[in-house]
Amino acid sequence: MVSPFGIPVHCHLLIPNLFLSLPSGHNPFQGLRLPALETLLARSRQQSVATDGMEIWLCQAFGMTKQRDWPIAPLTLAADGGNPKQYYWLRADPVHLRVERDQIILADSGTLSISQSEADQLAEALNRHFETDGLLFYALRPDRWYLRLNSQPDIQTQPLPDVAGKNINDYLPAGTEGMHWHRLFNEIQMLFHDHPVNDAREMRGEMPINSIWLWGGGTAPTLSQKPYSKIWADDALAQSLASASQTPVAALPENGSAWLDQADNAEMGLVVLDSLRGAGQYGDVYGWQEGLQKLEQEWFVPLQGALSRGKLTALTMHAGSGSQIQSFTVTQGDLWKIWRRIKPLKSYLEY
Repeated sequence: MVSPFGIPVHCHLLIPNLFLSLPSGHNPFQGLRLPALETLLARSRQQSVATDGMEIWLCQAFGMTKQRDWPIAPLTLAADGGNPKQYYWLRADPVHLRVERDQIILADSGTLSISQSEADQLAEALNRHFETDGLLFYALRPDRWYLRLNSQPDIQTQPLPDVAGKNINDYLPAGTEGMHWHRLFNEIQMLFHDHPVNDAREMRGEMPINSIWLWGGGTAPTLSQKPYSKIWADDALAQSLASASQTPVAALPENGSAWLDQADNAEMGLVVLDSLRGAGQYGDVYGWQEGLQKLEQEWFVPLQGALSRGKLTALTMHAGSGSQIQSFTVTQGDLWKIWRRIKPLKSYLEY
């Protein structure tokens, strides 16, 4: 049933890194004023689902079947204008690796400001070097590259968003062919080390693109579910899932009020709010706090108001925390259940 205001009955928000986990004794929420978020969480009914991050949650929501990996590469390839055909595809995204004592920390392409010209030159170097190995690289976008294989390799990979800001040694490809691909990583790092693109970047004071990260391998998947009537997102995977499932999709609006103006006739809408993700991945507490305060004013306040006035009949927030997604569903009637007392936001990390 759609409300008389023409607004979705049920709005879903997917918010990775809503809860920032820090070492014991640190409280990233200290000093923040978030009354709308605190009220929505306190009045909600909570459910926890075991899943490994936002990408996997989205794949499962659309009924994608896991192959060796979750086959994200062929899905985003199609959305980027490529044709997966019968081939096996891996994302081969450009990254920067930095040695810190006994660790190698990965920075993803969101930190690198790569031009399409730079991407094309480095992909050409990869294709020349691996011409006889049956590897073919495509830089369809500056920040999203692809590797085409004729057959499935015996490896399992880890999604790049789960590795950003972390030591790669815990996330390298596993499987019987794992060591072969580790050696390939080393070859690529040597190939990129003195490439003219990186010489020029370092002259400008920019981080070099000194490796790639392989992940999301598979052949073109089939989606068995269409869980949302419309999706609003800037995230490439969410947009790709919408396209593959023939779900209407739009860019993320500026704020919740703008979204409410756009949301007519979408009975079950999904909004992906991923602005906290970068700060959360790299441990930027100040940036994360600023981002959360902005979400409070621009999204949580107007959506709480819409819920209280009956313009929304339900609001669900899906928040990633470690190896699980917590879902918090609140209705207009729930807002009046004042016996559900507001708790410190830090306590939701332990839910």
